[in-house]
Amino acid sequence: MTHDFKNILVGLVPADDGEDAATAAVRFGVGLARRFGASVTFQAFVPHASAPYSAVGGFAAGIVAGENKRRRELVEAAAATARTVADEAGLTCVIDLPDLPLDELTERFNQLARLQDVTILDAGDDLLGNNRYAVEEALFNSGRPVIVVPKTGGSAEPQRIAIAWDGSARSARAVGDALPLLQSAQSVSVVVIAGEKDLSRIAPPNGLVGYLERHGVKSELVTLEAVGGDVAETVRQHVRDGATELVVMGAFVHSRFRQAVLGGVTRSLLQSSPVPLFLAY
Repeated sequence: MTHDFKNILVGLVPADDGEDAATAAVRFGVGLARRFGASVTFQAFVPHASAPYSAVGGFAAGIVAGENKRRRELVEAAAATARTVADEAGLTCVIDLPDLPLDELTERFNQLARLQDVTILDAGDDLLGNNRYAVEEALFNSGRPVIVVPKTGGSAEPQRIAIAWDGSARSARAVGDALPLLQSAQSVSVVVIAGEKDLSRIAPPNGLVGYLERHGVKSELVTLEAVGGDVAETVRQHVRDGATELVVMGAFVHSRFRQAVLGGVTRSLLQSSPVPLFLAY
């Protein structure tokens, strides 16, 4: 049984240009909350700077204190902007501005994300370079889907959606989590990249078309050859050709040294996607 998004978490970071304008994730998150009548929470993901104990003399401590003052001012400005955007949308919001070192901040963010339906984050890096880390942490450790929004933004009511299907458990989870968006789209394409994997050993894409139809989603199956062997670029080209507004996909990972590491296709799309990515792991 599907459900709408009723609890939305937005990672709050300073814009990468240092200006006070709301980031793409803030605007997308507010748009999604307004669409579904959801509660929206903004949590800052800006860690408290620290220096090794041995290096903290009077001079070093002064530098660290100055940097933390600067970070706090950036966070408070971003929070004020987010509140204004939410107010203009007629939404009430919760804003959490923890002043914590990175490990504690990450744990707090993930704990909060586990109590949400979806987390919204900016793509690329913010002014302090934390976005990519926040995306990976939310994907691997929150147990919830993540929407990553490029700097160019995106529609919170996407009408043309592509599912990058590789038949994995992660892909299946992404599709299930994205059903509230898929069910209201005008067109949905199930995209399979030929030659990427042995398609005879995955959950069949035509079966996904039937599954979606039973959930009220009409979709078409699209099989593509990887352009120059580049799966991510093939997906991007499909997005451009079809004026797609959202890509739904499982976050492919490699396991190295017992640590989850994003796979090349996922990493490439996160670095350069023309539209928001709906990801699950």
